[in-house]
Amino acid sequence: MSRPRFRRHFLWDTVQPRFLGLSFCYVVVVIVAVSAALFLPLMLQLDHLPVSSPEAQRVADQFELLHSRFWPVVAVVSLLLLVHGVFFSHRIAGPLYRFRLIFQSVASGDLTVRTSIRKSDYLHAEAQCLGEMVGALREKIARIEAHHADIAPQLERLKQAAARGSFREVEQEADRLRSTVDQLAQAMEPFQTKADVIEARPVSLPTASGF
Repeated sequence: MSRPRFRRHFLWDTVQPRFLGLSFCYVVVVIVAVSAALFLPLMLQLDHLPVSSPEAQRVADQFELLHSRFWPVVAVVSLLLLVHGVFFSHRIAGPLYRFRLIFQSVASGDLTVRTSIRKSDYLHAEAQCLGEMVGALREKIARIEAHHADIAPQLERLKQAAARGSFREVEQEADRLRSTVDQLAQAMEPFQTKADVIEARPVSLPTASGF
């Protein structure tokens, strides 16, 4: 059963809520700044005019007219920005959520995971790099598994040759086994499980004679 449409476009456990929250704060700041620039001069002007004067009535009418037109436009624009923000942020949050699932699958040993994303999403370059990484890991692991699979029958043939007392066959099978082990070691060389520790070397300070 597919998820509701709202859940497909809004992912709570991603960067999307923070992005929308920050965008909302920016919109509020802009609205406050524009409304202050529009209404504050009129409010100050009303404060300095007599209440019963025609000029005060004219400013009050202008204030009410501006007030009645400004806030509906703000509401419509804010709603459009919110909808656009949800769809826009989902094109980034969706691939990031997909990458998280891929990382978890690779960590569990599944190298058959699909790394493609939707055409309408962003981060296609990152998805391509991730796919190349998973593909390279898959090829290296497959090479190691192939060499590992060759060891068992070679060991069996070595045991049979030793049981027959054929030293020549034992030597041949031992050479084949040694070659397979070397190939296995070469296939495992690209993998590093320990970070290279850079030894601190003493720095020679310049002496007076070096100047």
